Amino acid sequence: MNALEKLLKADVAKVTEKPKKTIEIKRLSKVLGSKFEITVQALDADLLAEISESHTEYTKTGKVKSTDNFAVGVDMIVNATVEPDLRNKELLKHFGCATPNDLVTKLFLAGEMGKISETISSLCGVEISQNEIDEEVKN
Repeated sequence: MNALEKLLKADVAKVTEKPKKTIEIKRLSKVLGSKFEITVQALDADLLAEISESHTEYTKTGKVKSTDNFAVGVDMIVNATVEPDLRNKELLKHFGCATPNDLVTKLFLAGEMGKISETISSLCGVEISQNEIDEEVKN
C-alpha cells in the first residue's frame, strides 16, 4: 500500500489531531504543595509562522534584521497551552496581569519557559538544539 492509499484509508480525525504533552513545573509543584502540570499542544503551521513573523524585524531590502526570540517563545506558550487556560479573566486578575503574555512571564522562570517552548516546538515537529534554547532563554 503506498502513501496515498494509506491516507485515503486513514481516520481523518486521528491524522489531524494535534499532539499534546503534559509538563510538570517542579518549582510550582513545590511552591503550591502539590503536583503542578501544564498541558500544551502543537500549533498549526500558519499560527506558528504568524507568531514568528510578528516578532521579526526586516531591513528595507527584506533581509531579517532581528527576531525577538523571547516574545516568540511567550506567544507560543500562550497559544499552545491547553491547561490551565492562560486567557482566563479570573486568573489574569488574580495575578494582576493585563494579558496572557504578562501572566506567562510572571508565572514561569526563564528556564521553565525554555523547557515549555522546547516541548511545543518538538510537538510541532521542529527540532531545535540546546544551544538555540539557551540563546532563546538568554534573550
